[in-house]
Amino acid sequence: MIGKKRALTDTKDKYRRDMGTLSIAILAVNGLIGAGIFGLPEVLHQAVGTFAPWLLLIGGLLVMSIVVCFAELTKTTDRSGGPQRFVADAWGSYPGFMVGWSFFAARVISFGANVLVLIAYAAALWPAIGEGLAKTLAIVMIFGGLALINVIGVRRTVGTLGALTLLKLLPLILLMVVGIGAASAPESIVLPQWSAVEGIALAALYAFVGFENATVPAGETRDPKRAMPRAIQLSLALVSLIYFGLQWAYSHSAIAGTAPDAPVTALARLYWGDIGATLIAATIVVSVLANLMAGYTSSSRMPAAFADDRLIPAWFGRVSRWGTPANSILFLFVLIILFALVDDFLVLAIMSSVARLIAYVASILSLPRLRQRTGHKAINVTIAIAAPIALTLSIWAMTQTNGDQWSMLGGFAVVGTILFFVARRKLGSAVSS
Repeated sequence: MIGKKRALTDTKDKYRRDMGTLSIAILAVNGLIGAGIFGLPEVLHQAVGTFAPWLLLIGGLLVMSIVVCFAELTKTTDRSGGPQRFVADAWGSYPGFMVGWSFFAARVISFGANVLVLIAYAAALWPAIGEGLAKTLAIVMIFGGLALINVIGVRRTVGTLGALTLLKLLPLILLMVVGIGAASAPESIVLPQWSAVEGIALAALYAFVGFENATVPAGETRDPKRAMPRAIQLSLALVSLIYFGLQWAYSHSAIAGTAPDAPVTALARLYWGDIGATLIAATIVVSVLANLMAGYTSSSRMPAAFADDRLIPAWFGRVSRWGTPANSILFLFVLIILFALVDDFLVLAIMSSVARLIAYVASILSLPRLRQRTGHKAINVTIAIAAPIALTLSIWAMTQTNGDQWSMLGGFAVVGTILFFVARRKLGSAVSS
């Protein structure tokens, strides 16, 4: 037992710690801003009118309760894994693995959904890429490139991601400022009916998920117990303000309520003409690409974290000469290509939402136990305020799903259970021999 425990703890120092607070913030911002916000402005405006910006602001404040809990969780470990690590350290290997496996599966298939969005918008700029062999080659090249830059070093990954972040944020912020300046005088806020809010709140909430990806690569972060809490909280605050400003500009514009297919592109065309519309279309492509890169960087570390805990074969945790988990990164590449070629956005998108909510609830419930194990009181004032709000919000959102979604998640759970016990059986045989 002592030898096994030493082997597990030694794994935390085998990766290069190349990321700091800014790197984690870049991962968090790109995890949050993907493709969702580009389709929300008109949907929200039609549902709740000029209350839409305030609904997004309220959504950001509510999700901040979850982020605050995750900030506290990141102070309890400096090892990679994110939700899987939190739950495993609190409740044991199997519960942690099941949360981590479900979360990993959701991330894999969400890559397939997101790349379909990227290709669809890219086809507006270059139609040939939208179908057939060109589409398939584009998907392979996108994820092949992401795999390569992750293998040769996370520092290069974050450097590339930082440049993409600037390219996607600057046009959005500029459009937001111009739109607010040109907006009609705001009318008095009319509170919508609760039924209207309830009908659209889940869509608004999903615009804020993805920050948790930044908690996964703790093992490659310098001083993660300080860097991660600060980075994820500041990132959500920044993104919430951008969402609020962009929605304000849209809801108080001449095109609000006209049901454009691409509301943010339509807003850019209103102020900047076709050139502006093309700029925003390119921004959307960059935004989704940056989201994929951030997600790939974090998700590709999850199989390695499983291997570090002896939950799957050690092959997944082998480190390259660049100090990165190369086998885990390449394994994710193969899985993503298989799912992306399914080309069914709805099926690919459903699992991501459900599994994330489960990860939120399981991680937050682990927090008191983890704090006690690190020598702190189980609950402090921050947790006492944030955790009930976070749990209520997450559980409510889970009730908005349906049986088919839970069935698919159950199927992944069965596969994960089989893999877990096969790995444990092999581990037991190795020990006994």
